Amino acid sequence: MNKEMEVEKMGKTREEKERNEQQEEIIISNPEVVPILFHEKKGFILKMLIDKEMTIIDIKNKTGMNPGTIKRHITDLLKHNLIFISREKINEYSILMKFYRARAKKFIIRITWPQ
Repeated sequence: MNKEMEVEKMGKTREEKERNEQQEEIIISNPEVVPILFHEKKGFILKMLIDKEMTIIDIKNKTGMNPGTIKRHITDLLKHNLIFISREKINEYSILMKFYRARAKKFIIRITWPQ
C-alpha cells in the first residue's frame, strides 16, 4: 500500500495520541451510559471492538447486521465516548474506511443513587 492511501493526522499532541489509545479500564459513573453498555447489540459491538479494531463492514461480516443499524450503534458508542476512531484509510476504490476501537479493555460501573 502506498503512503497516499493512508490518511494520517500529522502533528497530534500527546493528549490527542493518548486519547486515541486503548486504556486498561475506564470507570463509568454516568447513569446515561449504563443502558448503552447493557444494550444487546451495542454491547456486542463494543465487546468485539475491545479485541481488535474493525470497520462497519468488518462488523457486518461478523454479525450479519445491517450496516445502517451498525452505523447508528457506532454513532451512539462514539457519542458516549466508549469507542474511538483508531485510524482512517482510503481503500482501492477511494472510499474512506474508518476503523473503530473500544476506549478500554474493561469498563467498570460505579453509580451513586440517588445523586
